[in-house]
Amino acid sequence: MRLKYIIYPLAVMAFMVMLNGCEKFTEGFNNDPTQLTDASEVNIFSGAQLAYMQFDEGELARLAAIFTQQATGASQQYASYQNYSLASEDFSNAWATAYVDCFANIKIVEGKATSKANLRGAAEVLEGLHMGTMTALWGDIPYSQANQVLVNKNIQPTFDDQLTVYSNVQTVLTKGIADLATLDGSLSSDIFSSGNDISLWKKLAYSAKARYYMHVARYYSYSLAYMDSVINNGLKGMIATTGADDISFTHGTAQGGNQNLWYSFLQNDRAGYMDASVTFAQPMLYYRNVDGKSVDTARMQYYYSKSAKYLDLNYVDGACAISNSFPIIRASETLTLIAEAYYRKGDLPSALTYLNFARTYANNVYGSSLTEYASMDAAVTGTKLLQSILNEEYLALMLQMEGFNFARRVNFAITYTDSSSLAVVHTITPITGTVFPQRYLYSMDEIDANPHTPSTTLNQVTTVNSK
Repeated sequence: MRLKYIIYPLAVMAFMVMLNGCEKFTEGFNNDPTQLTDASEVNIFSGAQLAYMQFDEGELARLAAIFTQQATGASQQYASYQNYSLASEDFSNAWATAYVDCFANIKIVEGKATSKANLRGAAEVLEGLHMGTMTALWGDIPYSQANQVLVNKNIQPTFDDQLTVYSNVQTVLTKGIADLATLDGSLSSDIFSSGNDISLWKKLAYSAKARYYMHVARYYSYSLAYMDSVINNGLKGMIATTGADDISFTHGTAQGGNQNLWYSFLQNDRAGYMDASVTFAQPMLYYRNVDGKSVDTARMQYYYSKSAKYLDLNYVDGACAISNSFPIIRASETLTLIAEAYYRKGDLPSALTYLNFARTYANNVYGSSLTEYASMDAAVTGTKLLQSILNEEYLALMLQMEGFNFARRVNFAITYTDSSSLAVVHTITPITGTVFPQRYLYSMDEIDANPHTPSTTLNQVTTVNSK
């Protein structure tokens, strides 16, 4: 009996020695030598920029274009999107891109670039731009705890309320501007069209601040303080009517590589899923010259195909062409934000001035023929001035997610008048039912894994649009 109890632990010890030897023999066997475990903050920043491009130009932008009736969901699941039939599963990939590929990499760059102020500042501007869009689309989102998975493996972050997120976005944008103030040459991997130009990154930050101040301004009844914030930041931002300040995602011709994401989707990945057969924007552009001062044929042809009826998106030599750049922020957006803010302050002459600047931008960038409005023109007298500004904002944001954010903020108050003998005024209306979509849905993966995820519906307004 005693021998039995002696032999048993000896056998166990022998087995453990053998197991330890096997572990050493196979140590590293499952490690992939091609899988990077770390990278420089410069390379990680490039990865964050690429992820932001995928997020901002990809699936969610196509969905925004459908919701704002600038493009049409024609077949397969896109025909369902056209009729506002979506589920949480439709947003899982975009949600993962937003947090895992983009936000996490931004935070890594900020943490590693302790002695590289310009690189850190650009990452902070990208963070503000990205998280401002995230909260606009989803409302309450993980932010303050969103990067804790990198620190303490917290995979169930709380959701910060939308107003708090916007406040934190303004803070990080301000910090980014400060970190960009002293030129140290550390921004050397910028793959946007800004090309390491610190002055353009600062303008991007100021335009983003103007954008996100306007996002919350409705909640605060467009107060003078918020309108001044929009104007003061906007004037420091991207306002060149030549388009020289614009920052975009640049593209090439490599399939599966650097193609314009719209072209890739329309021609390579899902041909026939989208077109422009039923839009509000195309006839609006077509009829713009009813005021006698707005020939916008060139912009119409930039976005829509040059067939007789303009029933497709222009993927030949226009917005969706194979190597065409895609805007991050255009000066025309900032100019129309400034115009709207001046109008809401009651400064109508300044509002008209910046509306005309936005129209000059269209002439310079698209080749439009928009004549400067005079104060006595019917299109800009009284309350018609605000409508003209809102219409110009809508067209300045073609095919961008920001178009959906803008449209919800102004309750889709977009109109045009046709050239029939009755001069019928057309106002955008929901494609189906009586209510426009008001947000994107939380990812099913987040719903399943995080008990803090709010319960929402597609038609539920976010906080900033609730007043």
